[in-house]
Amino acid sequence: MKYTLNKLDSNVRTTNNFKINDITLDLDLPDTYSFHEFKSNYPIESTVIEEDITSRIGLTFNKYLNIDINLDKYSNNKDIILEYDFSGNDNLIVNFNINYLENSNGNIIIKFKSIDNNKHICFYKENLINKENSCGNITIINMLNDNSYMFTSIENSVLDNSNITHNIIDIGGSIRISNILSKTYNYSNNIFNNIYIGLGESIIDSYYYLDNIGKNSFNNLVVEGVLNDNSNKNFRGIIDLESGASSSRGIEGENCILLSDTARSRSLPVLLCGEENVEGAHGVSTGKIDQDKLFYIMSRGYSRKEAEKLIVMSRFNNILNNISNEDIRSELYEYIENLLTK
Repeated sequence: MKYTLNKLDSNVRTTNNFKINDITLDLDLPDTYSFHEFKSNYPIESTVIEEDITSRIGLTFNKYLNIDINLDKYSNNKDIILEYDFSGNDNLIVNFNINYLENSNGNIIIKFKSIDNNKHICFYKENLINKENSCGNITIINMLNDNSYMFTSIENSVLDNSNITHNIIDIGGSIRISNILSKTYNYSNNIFNNIYIGLGESIIDSYYYLDNIGKNSFNNLVVEGVLNDNSNKNFRGIIDLESGASSSRGIEGENCILLSDTARSRSLPVLLCGEENVEGAHGVSTGKIDQDKLFYIMSRGYSRKEAEKLIVMSRFNNILNNISNEDIRSELYEYIENLLTK
């Protein structure tokens, strides 16, 4: 069945010639969904809810697993880890309510991984609720197999005097659609770091809308990606500095490395401004690896594949180093290096 997904908001739509206002895909989605519980090292509340769940992506599902994660006032929580291993006929629709109470601090890692080659559907929706003076580092890891679909939807508000960082490691699945709407209020920092890898015939489509609402707010979007083979990627990144967001900053940057002549990258960075006393910046870089860099590294005895891998990993390191858990970070390094040497 054909679905039109990730439609741009009406105030930023471009001409149809750019082919980036939305994406139309023929998706084979199952009628029923079966899933099991997450493995977790932290107490969570989970309930299966049999009613519709929707998102800005444009998909609706009629059954989902609802998970509440509550971080207490003045608590300091290191490495809250939730893992879901896909096998058999698993198709997971999950809604996360993450609640940072005032003055709480916590690192949360949510990992999705295929342990067989079956086709799996994973729909992740996150609602972040944070109180004043909270600090969070949330990492979402997609390690699905090449036959699977990953959908990521995040809608949140970063309230006064808070610092929230998301690390989205999007490196698995043949089709990956993500839609992020995030509002940042007074004296708060809201950071999104994203890594993507496109291989084979994979399709990656992402839409970020980061909205500066409060004064002295800061939105920062950093995207590092690589495309190989016949993979396709669409990126839309919008920073909106609204009226009243005085002394605020909004910055976005996407860097895409092309490792083949047949990979395709489309990018649309947008900066909207309704306030005078603000700072905004955006930029996109797409292209092949500099031949002088390749020659230099290969002259030290590395093969071309190894040299390309070193250059790509050097771009990914700054984001991967934000992941606090050493075991998961090491697993990711090994997994990504294996992907880059396929």
